[in-house]
Amino acid sequence: MKRIAITNMTGGRNRGCEALVSSILLGLEDVIDRKDLHISLHTGDEQYDRPQFGERIDQTFPLSGIPRAGWSPGRQTMAYRAAAALNQYLPGNRRFGRAQRDLLSADLIVGTGGDVFTSDYWDFTAHARVLHVGKPVALLAQTIGPFNKQAEEYFKNSTKNISICTVRETESLEYLKTITPDINPQLTADVAFLLPVTPPDEARYILEMEHRFPTQGRRLIALSVSGGILAFRSDVEPDKYLREIAAFIDGLNKEGFSVVLVPHVQERDRRNNDLYACREVLKRCSNPLENVILSLPLSASDFKGVIGLCEALIGARTHATIASMSQGIPTVSIAYSRKAWGIMRDYFGQALGTTLTIDVAELNRERMADALKAALANGPTPEIAAEMKRRAAVNFQQIKGFLDALPSN
Repeated sequence: MKRIAITNMTGGRNRGCEALVSSILLGLEDVIDRKDLHISLHTGDEQYDRPQFGERIDQTFPLSGIPRAGWSPGRQTMAYRAAAALNQYLPGNRRFGRAQRDLLSADLIVGTGGDVFTSDYWDFTAHARVLHVGKPVALLAQTIGPFNKQAEEYFKNSTKNISICTVRETESLEYLKTITPDINPQLTADVAFLLPVTPPDEARYILEMEHRFPTQGRRLIALSVSGGILAFRSDVEPDKYLREIAAFIDGLNKEGFSVVLVPHVQERDRRNNDLYACREVLKRCSNPLENVILSLPLSASDFKGVIGLCEALIGARTHATIASMSQGIPTVSIAYSRKAWGIMRDYFGQALGTTLTIDVAELNRERMADALKAALANGPTPEIAAEMKRRAAVNFQQIKGFLDALPSN
């Protein structure tokens, strides 16, 4: 039996994180007999994720703060080596605990998170801890870099244990070829392109019965609004951001569309809970009853199913846009980091991908309307969606090949 530890999981209340882990589990189950795998999940929201993933996960562990994130790669490596020795000679030791012992017993550590290996956030070194455990690591379908100078040196000194490195867009591939060609990065696609979708009848039930929002005769546009942008982007003025989105919705209502507001992230921290941002937008709309917020507890697959009922999606959350693109639905991305530009350009091509991506600092009703018009004019893209799913499946062929080459336990 092979042991896989999935790490770097923020928590399933972020439906993008849920989509990544669910898709990883599905991908593993497709290429390896489940009875031959022991799968653990290291998450920042163990209480929520344990029942969320149920029997698909053998064990869950809280993300550990040991060793300290600020330690150098060499010092972290030494700490894990000491832990391994303690675990061998004193298997009941509490110095590092259950989570560390699970990592030390893994045949492969699968790092998820999408874009945590960048300098876009403040916790890169915390996520980089898994690179120093001393076990093989798969960085799976990541956006990696660009790093600031200090973080780039840190990453370059942390690649020894990376056995598989796949990225989800060309910009990351070219960057890694420049700074760490020895890890042999490969272009695939985000694993969430493989996320199962809730069937249309069930998705319609979610809207019509659970949200009391009739769909017959309505033309629907999905709109993912990010609360995190308001909290973490100092160059975005909150009230203007909300007013411009509401004015854009008013324009769609006048054209005969209804808008489905998609709160794709609902973390416990209010600052990163999209429900609050969606409510503030709806308050500013002239005809709020023409639109609906998906306010009940829904899975990533449920969100994807409802998006599938819409003619297009405009998304400020990456995995809301992937839920749309994976179904070949016209998509516009509101970009708050480099990853959005790279994913959109790889999917739609350089010119159209740029047209369909709006920098959040330049967001206004006119840009949103123009981008949506271009997306609808381009039409559905089922062939590209199918190709992205094929590329996403390559991630798990890589894992299978790696595990097959390991000695039998």
